[in-house]
Amino acid sequence: MTSASHFGKKSTVDGYKFDSQKELDFYLRYIKNSGYEFEVQKNLVLVDKFPLGSHNVRSVSYKADFVVLDGGLIKHVYDVKNGFNGYAIDDKSQLKFKLFAQRYHVPVEVVVLRKHDFRVGVLGTTKKIKTQVKTNIDYDYSELIG
Repeated sequence: MTSASHFGKKSTVDGYKFDSQKELDFYLRYIKNSGYEFEVQKNLVLVDKFPLGSHNVRSVSYKADFVVLDGGLIKHVYDVKNGFNGYAIDDKSQLKFKLFAQRYHVPVEVVVLRKHDFRVGVLGTTKKIKTQVKTNIDYDYSELIG
């Protein structure tokens, strides 16, 4: 099942909904048969709902493209993008990545899929982190952030 979207071609495969062909391709090439537990389009709370006077302020959430688990612990949180520039990653996304890292103490890894591998990087740190080329997801994110 597929449908048109402003951001790309939406697809449903294996019961999971993908927002773009690149997300689907990343799932098929690197996530599905990785041997790790994973969640697709996982909604994660960044800021809890809180009272303000007689009202509540809504919570803030981030929907990760993929959360990869190893023994129940987060191994990777992936967000598939078309590039690492401001056009591909807007300010709202960058803020959510920072809030996620603050709350969960794990970085969001931005992935740019290529023909035979993928580039991965962590954005928003005080020291610029260079992207790295990976051919599988069997690495520790500390390789990216030190």
